[in-house]
Amino acid sequence: MGYRITVPDREYFDRNIPCRTACPIHTECGRYVQAVGISRDEEAYMLARVPNPFAYVLGRLCAHPCEDACRRGKIDEPIAICALKRYVTDRHNLGMGHDPARKNLAPPPSRGKSVAIVGAGVCGLTCAHDLALLGYSVEIYESAPVPGGMLYLGIPHFRLPREIIKMEVDNILALGVKLRTRNTLGRDITLAQLREKHDAVLLATGLNKGRELNIPGAHLDGVFNGIDFLINVNLGYELTLGRRVAVVGGGNVAVDVARAAVRVVQEASETGAETGSESLQPALDAARMAIRSGAEQVSLVSLESRAEMPAWKGEVHEAEYEGIAVENGWGPKEVVGENGVVRGLRVRRCISVFDENRRFNPAFSDEEKVIPCDSVILAIGQQADLSFLNEDQGVEVTPRGTLKIDENLMTTAPGVFAGGDVAFGPRILVEAVANGHRAARSIHIHLSGNVQTTRLSRFRILRNWSMPRAYLRIPRQVMPSLPANRRIGIAEVELGFDEGQGRAEGQRCLKCQVNTIFDGSQCILCGGCADVCPEHCLRLVDLGQIEGDGRYQALIEKRYGVRPAELARGQVSAIIKDEDKCIRCGLCAQRCPTDAITMEALEQEEREVFA
Repeated sequence: MGYRITVPDREYFDRNIPCRTACPIHTECGRYVQAVGISRDEEAYMLARVPNPFAYVLGRLCAHPCEDACRRGKIDEPIAICALKRYVTDRHNLGMGHDPARKNLAPPPSRGKSVAIVGAGVCGLTCAHDLALLGYSVEIYESAPVPGGMLYLGIPHFRLPREIIKMEVDNILALGVKLRTRNTLGRDITLAQLREKHDAVLLATGLNKGRELNIPGAHLDGVFNGIDFLINVNLGYELTLGRRVAVVGGGNVAVDVARAAVRVVQEASETGAETGSESLQPALDAARMAIRSGAEQVSLVSLESRAEMPAWKGEVHEAEYEGIAVENGWGPKEVVGENGVVRGLRVRRCISVFDENRRFNPAFSDEEKVIPCDSVILAIGQQADLSFLNEDQGVEVTPRGTLKIDENLMTTAPGVFAGGDVAFGPRILVEAVANGHRAARSIHIHLSGNVQTTRLSRFRILRNWSMPRAYLRIPRQVMPSLPANRRIGIAEVELGFDEGQGRAEGQRCLKCQVNTIFDGSQCILCGGCADVCPEHCLRLVDLGQIEGDGRYQALIEKRYGVRPAELARGQVSAIIKDEDKCIRCGLCAQRCPTDAITMEALEQEEREVFA
């Protein structure tokens, strides 16, 4: 086994691994998928965990842009990358009390500087994780009674067990990070005080307020805000919605609200939770013991058509499986009431959501109907609560209601940074992790001023290359889940892959880091590789005949010093490969009579030294 050190076009080969390129934190998705396929679960865990302090959480909740980019999806269905992350994290003991990715690390030397982080959500906790590993003293200020941000307060138990959140947070706090809960910026401590006490501040307060809807009847008893509803449900507080509930909204939050309404506590046990309890444990115990007879009829009212709904299609499907009626193409006009109490929701037909410039500008017809209901829950968007700001602090706000930041995430106030949703608006969880990493790096540079990056790249030549047997015939594995009649209370709906499913799914990977490398000095242009290719991704061409193809013109001019049209017919030939079609079968390398084609794996390692 040999190595080839030269990487002539690193950007090209990076794009050739689309799952990693699409991941905001550049996880080695393909490598951990492949490790699962060959029963190397510990290796797979480390590959998934190293860039991600929330690997357990994201194994359940990630929006997986890597899967959207997965090349296997061009053949049949993409690799279930997110489900395999859950597979490798689930195979670690949740009660072990430490993070195996960090257990052997010695405490870093103290830098003698402190950083305040406002908000114990994913962005803030990720930043705290990185800064603690760099030797900074980190203190987190969280207004809620528990850490986790919207992981805890906004995501229902049936999608994310609370012991998962606790374990992830505890692993970060174990690095020496201090946490102050029930500590609200602007009420218990001011931004000015934080700036005096600490060398830098990160504002990662998220979007913790639901948007209001200005329609008649919005003030009636029985109208709830979606974010407030989820917070109360997730903290175990008792809510009474009635038998029929209408949820307004078409995003993931609206779907979560609707699915939570099906399960919401209508009758609490004798030890039921009470709002304002100093300890959450009685509330959580009560919620677990409560008789959960959720709403009998839940309707999800969405302006958008089914195709336009921003909610994930899989989540909408699960909602319908649980009996939720999805009413597409209707917009709320009025909450109908009687004696101050909700009795229905009047809606009108939405004929278009966006105008010709793709701006949000709904248009309606005269068609109307009333959806009978006892409660209306508005889940139409989120916004930041920036009441803690005052003009004296010099922190500017954008017209979108987010904090104004520069390319290094610093606000208009020196030493005050912002990240996550409060800086960028609503984002997926893995982007919040990426924000946390970026914020930690920027804060470190601001305080210490030095980061050195070294990137090593080489090709490993793979002799006798082969793919798993019948890998193209292995179907995407289906995530096991609870049947509808068992989806009650806080029971987790998705159950995770078993070992057989994990191994099978891992073997579906096309191994995009493996490349067919051509040695032109040995090629005799026999065309055998193009003939044997089952996907027709190789073709032998006359370079003098591709004048109209701009992709190759610059390469030809650089190599031969002339335009393609100036080459005589038959003077120069080349083999052109379509990377999107390649299935890494290796038949071309096997067929080549001169060994001009080799199968080689691109191995890259990036090292950062934070001086």
